[in-house]
Amino acid sequence: MRRPLAAPARRTRHRSAALSLALSLSLALGLGLVAAGPAGAAPAADLTGEVVATRARWTSDGGRIVTEVEVRGADGRMHTVSQLGGRVDGLAMRIIPGPPPLVVGDQVALVTRAGRTGAGAAVTVVEAATITIPARTDFVRTGPTTSGRYLRWASGCAQLAVDETGTNQVPGDGEFAAVDAAIATWNDGVAACSYMTIDQVGRTSGEVGRDFTNVLLFRDQTWCRPAVDDDPARCYDSNAAGVTTVTFVDDPDNERDGEIVDADIELNGVNFSLAVAGASSGAAPCRSEIGNTLTHELGHFLGLEHTCLAPGDPARIDDEGAAVPSCAATSDPAIVEATMYNYQDCGEVKKGSLEADDLAAICAVYPLADDPGQCEAVEEPGAGCCSGAGGPLAPLGHALLALAALAPTLRRRRRGRR
Repeated sequence: MRRPLAAPARRTRHRSAALSLALSLSLALGLGLVAAGPAGAAPAADLTGEVVATRARWTSDGGRIVTEVEVRGADGRMHTVSQLGGRVDGLAMRIIPGPPPLVVGDQVALVTRAGRTGAGAAVTVVEAATITIPARTDFVRTGPTTSGRYLRWASGCAQLAVDETGTNQVPGDGEFAAVDAAIATWNDGVAACSYMTIDQVGRTSGEVGRDFTNVLLFRDQTWCRPAVDDDPARCYDSNAAGVTTVTFVDDPDNERDGEIVDADIELNGVNFSLAVAGASSGAAPCRSEIGNTLTHELGHFLGLEHTCLAPGDPARIDDEGAAVPSCAATSDPAIVEATMYNYQDCGEVKKGSLEADDLAAICAVYPLADDPGQCEAVEEPGAGCCSGAGGPLAPLGHALLALAALAPTLRRRRRGRR
């Protein structure tokens, strides 16, 4: 074992003084030396489970950040513990040495103790933490713009109107219930750490297009965007179970550069049978569960990209600056099992729930500390007293592609691509 504080043997007469000085300095500077041997054995963990939510705040005196951590214990019960440190208002506080910051998705073993605030309120304090299985929190954002900014909504919400005709392939109004559930999955999932919500603003008879109104359409008759006076119908890849078209400001001289101003979602009921809980009257042999496909597309709607590169995709990096891998070259469960993975199976439902990287993404892009405090419809770029001059608006399409036309390495997975 290396002992960097020990003096060489030939200076034995100085060791006592040197050690005394080193210990004095360590106590004065709080270096956290821990006694070795049986007396220093770590206490046993009294709480094991998964971190499901975190919320950081400044204490009343403004001197410290504390993070309230919700842990689902091994017995299924919920426990709230308090950890010193965290991130608020763009500032992070870390205690070194000390328990590592806990994030949603971590599997943990905690040593806790009962404590009380200065006002007498009971608090369960984290004394020590071991992350047995860390959460995979790397995520990929949509973008960047010409100037390098990634896409985001400026308001505290993103409004979405739903096609009033729905789909004739699902019994009753089951498709609308599935839409409600997919939106709630995102809103409820990120509520502990993000201000962003998807605000459903009713039904619409509108079409997709840059009209600053976000719509969700079910395409049962033709998998195409209809013709307009000066442009023909534009049809999508028949393997795409869903498509999201995002329009955003792409102008380095505009203060709104990177802001999403319109996002429309279309679900393919022509090449797929749209289904809810397996029920569908569609004729296509491959069922596309609305909740599964839509939860993924809502990720694009909020500004997220796929977790790996499909053939023809440009190179991308994740939030840590690491290169995003090719889908054909990875079997990492954190990528291929993610909500934002590019491919889905017929009848798949697992994308209907969020993973740690999804939560980390929305909470990083739209953190509670940056809440704009308002939920408003998008203002047309160039309009209003506070907008810059109208600049270029760039359309961007996200396709969740499906089965038949995939390369052999992907075909064997029987995945649909979005």
